[in-house]
Amino acid sequence: MTDAPASHAERIDGTARLTSGIDLWRAIDPEARLLSGSVDRLRAAVRGVARTRAAPPHLPDEAEGQLLVVDAALLGRETALDRLVSILGEAGLQPAAVLLADLPQHAAAPDRAGDPLPILGSSRAAGELAEAAGRHLEHADEEVLRIASEVRLAAAEAALVTPDPAAAAGLVAARLRRGVAISADGVLLALHARAAGRALAARFAALHGRLLAGSPGRAVTRQAADGLFLVERRIRPGASVWLFADLPFARVDEAAAEALTITLRALLRRPADAQVAVSPRSRRDASPPLFAAASETSPVTTADPTLEATLLAVARANGRVATAARALGVHRNTVLYRLRRASSEMGLDPRRPEDALEILRRAQPSG
Repeated sequence: MTDAPASHAERIDGTARLTSGIDLWRAIDPEARLLSGSVDRLRAAVRGVARTRAAPPHLPDEAEGQLLVVDAALLGRETALDRLVSILGEAGLQPAAVLLADLPQHAAAPDRAGDPLPILGSSRAAGELAEAAGRHLEHADEEVLRIASEVRLAAAEAALVTPDPAAAAGLVAARLRRGVAISADGVLLALHARAAGRALAARFAALHGRLLAGSPGRAVTRQAADGLFLVERRIRPGASVWLFADLPFARVDEAAAEALTITLRALLRRPADAQVAVSPRSRRDASPPLFAAASETSPVTTADPTLEATLLAVARANGRVATAARALGVHRNTVLYRLRRASSEMGLDPRRPEDALEILRRAQPSG
């Protein structure tokens, strides 16, 4: 191997519960490609993270059961995967998987190695990948929740701008690099293929009718007879969101599907909404007043302008209380008090994406 610029990181150990190779891959860089090796081997647990050194000796002392992050510069101009596997074998290293870092983003994939060792390729820097992988191994549950929260907020923001299920689905498809489809009452409302995955979208569309007939009506992850991997999450009776891919799904994919489902429930509350969602004008014309959300037994019988302004401000700030307080010119504790009132009296909380969507929809001027 040739020398590369100096680097200080050598090895990061994961001390939390074990995570599979595919979970780690999807969490730290969903745009990374599987260059060679067995997908099934990626289902195995990863014990830690090791990485190559810039100065000799380049390889770590041991990497058994770990994700080995390799700076592609160490392989020289020709990224020969068979040569890499041979070098690791001669050093007695048995990593769970290899992640080649700093690969040019649009470079042609190198020839596959004749070995089942999974080798991934990423355009991101080796140090960045090793740090992210170590962090995920140590705090896997928190990292999955963080990613799901980011997806949920982004999907809700997309739906606020364009109240069409396809808008939120497209954003999640781009973020996850997975295919995403939405089906309601037998109709495909959205079908988004991941990059270079339009053939997969065609396969899903062909399967759609059979999938609906065989749907268990609950959250499920499975593999279709033709090999397509599927995640289904129920939005409401008769409506589901689907993720589809030619590789197994990871925890972050399933968590993101749940997050998208929450947003879509606000857009597809009943069968008619599948049509209303793609017609903002119809939605505005049919919108009742904001405070119509209160029940007949609610103590709120007339609109409270202060409370209504607070709900709108928080919804427009995407649930950020401090931002809404600045917009209203009041202390954040005042906003929190009004939110407690609204939750108690009306059952509304604009920090929930589905409630924020409803508040903003009802506030739209008619005509």
